[in-house]
Amino acid sequence: MKKPLKKGLSYTLSIGIGLGLLGGVLYYVGWRNVLAQIDAIGFIGAAAIFGDVFLAIAAWILSWWVILRSYGVDLRFRSVVGSRLSGYAVSYITPSLYFGGEPIRAAMVVNRTDAPTTRVVATIIVERFLGGLSLLLFIMIGAVYAVLSPTIASDQKHIIVVGVGFILFWVVVGLIDFAGNFKWISRGIRILRHLLPRFKNGFIKAANKVSETEDEIHNAFTRHWRGTLLAFIIQVIATFFTYIRPQVFFYYSDHITFNFTQLSLLFTLNIMLSFFLWITPGGVGTGEMAMIGIFHLVAPEIGKGGAVTFSLMFKFFELIFVAIGLSYLFNRGLGTFAKRRRNPDP
Repeated sequence: MKKPLKKGLSYTLSIGIGLGLLGGVLYYVGWRNVLAQIDAIGFIGAAAIFGDVFLAIAAWILSWWVILRSYGVDLRFRSVVGSRLSGYAVSYITPSLYFGGEPIRAAMVVNRTDAPTTRVVATIIVERFLGGLSLLLFIMIGAVYAVLSPTIASDQKHIIVVGVGFILFWVVVGLIDFAGNFKWISRGIRILRHLLPRFKNGFIKAANKVSETEDEIHNAFTRHWRGTLLAFIIQVIATFFTYIRPQVFFYYSDHITFNFTQLSLLFTLNIMLSFFLWITPGGVGTGEMAMIGIFHLVAPEIGKGGAVTFSLMFKFFELIFVAIGLSYLFNRGLGTFAKRRRNPDP
């Protein structure tokens, strides 16, 4: 079977599984309960949910724009918005919520600026790395409360500690490597040329390009540290809007307020499960199943219908920006590339 056809069938199967799981979840909780929960939110509540999603995505865009400006990459703000949304859309509909759209984002930017490709790639890596740091900051807070919480079983606490420890380890490794410019990645690629001498020239070229990118990333922590710090603060703000999502939703739907401990646990468990359960486009079905368990564990007063509606409502508004990103990708990204292939410059 040809590779494109195989990928298409795999993606179609993933969509089918997701919709099947979602149908099963709606049957389990009762679709009337979901509709009643949506009705209870009201117009103001829906506007608040949309505002929360919008502000988080706007902060992600602004953070990358700050990094681009710090690196001296001359790019129209409209292109920054379109490229960032395109990357977000691809990450959203592929089996990885936090990564996956970066190559698309880079491909859409390199043809719109005179900056070297390695510098453009470096800005994207730095932006994603800072996003990971901001997530880790809130996750660690939640992990502390999880360990101290009497409602969470000891085996579940061990899973959380191991998961957070695994993420923390690789973030620290990345921080040391990038800040110290030790070039562990390019060195690893150069080692491969000895293991696979047949591809020696290819590994050497790849290592040189990666080394250039590592130099550019190192500049974020030395020459551009002010812009990097500002971008990190903006990333923390973006993560905060994700952190308060349960409060925004359930305040308007049920007039329920959560304490700091509950919000931290809800955020940490949601993020960690998303890493493993985002296996269908948009996490359809799997995300709703996870939410039922998370709210039952942290906030038992929230019914199954409320947990599912919470997930679906935020996905609905996120899909608006996914649609905008895909539209930009096909009209200004893939469409532009296709035109250039059909009509090459003389």
